[in-house]
Amino acid sequence: MKKHILIVDDERLILFGLTEALKTESVEIRTASTAASTLKEVKAFPDFDLFIIDLTLPDINGLDLAKTIKKDHPSAKFIFMSGKYRDKEDFINNIEGADDIHPCEFITKPFDFDTTQELVFQALEK
Repeated sequence: MKKHILIVDDERLILFGLTEALKTESVEIRTASTAASTLKEVKAFPDFDLFIIDLTLPDINGLDLAKTIKKDHPSAKFIFMSGKYRDKEDFINNIEGADDIHPCEFITKPFDFDTTQELVFQALEK
């Protein structure tokens, strides 16, 4: 059965790079560049297995977007991205409410594609 990922970032190069790095025959990837377009995608296709969300979006921060998604999809999994924090611990310690979103992981921009692939495929297996 195919897994479904939604990647949310306002940078087209990030969307393209992650899509290329993560696509396989067993993974379908969709992308969105704003919170508004993300919510439209989720409404149209509510069965995403994983959301990869940038913390800085043009219309809302990524954590608030995840909280909105989590209300209707409590089993949703998240990986957050940012260049502002060193690692998951730094992210959780410095963003109020970050530890409310479970399960979640964190990747730092710029990211290593091999490490990102490993983290994403581990999240999909859980």
